[in-house]
Amino acid sequence: MKPKCFKFVLLTITGLLPVVVQAAEEGGENLLALKWNLWVWTLLTFGVMFGILAKLAFKPIAEALDRRSLTIKKSIEDAEKQRAEAKKLLDDYQKQLAAARAEANKIIEEARGLGENVRKEVVEKANAEASALLQRSQEELQRQKEKGIQELKDTVASLSVQIASKVIEKEVDESTHRQLIESLIKDLGRMRKA
Repeated sequence: MKPKCFKFVLLTITGLLPVVVQAAEEGGENLLALKWNLWVWTLLTFGVMFGILAKLAFKPIAEALDRRSLTIKKSIEDAEKQRAEAKKLLDDYQKQLAAARAEANKIIEEARGLGENVRKEVVEKANAEASALLQRSQEELQRQKEKGIQELKDTVASLSVQIASKVIEKEVDESTHRQLIESLIKDLGRMRKA
């Protein structure tokens, strides 16, 4: 049986289903008994609708499917070309990478030799500078220590004079003594900040 005939028979049977269902609903008459006028009108309606669809819809749908098929084929061909180009580029990049690695290894070996010489010079120079810096730091530390001791002596002398002057001015009981000490501690804190 040809595909078009098979489709027609299938569509005809599908079109007759409403007739069979209606006959079954109308009271249990013989389902196989056909009402010729209903059957003729159903087939006529089905034929007209099938003709309209064949004339207006089937051809544009088939054309759209053909265009879509061509688009897909073209996309596949383009993808294959791009894959081949990408493989070629990958091979080229791998060759360039291998050459670059060889060159890098050569440069690294040269740099190691040069680096060892520079390292020795830098270490010697750094040791000399460190020794000089250490000497200067020790001298500066000694000066700062002496300066700190002198400032401490000056502060103690100043505080002693202040304590003595305040003690002479007032008769000191225990609460006054505490206030005096706290006052001097605050003064000492201000002098250190200044």
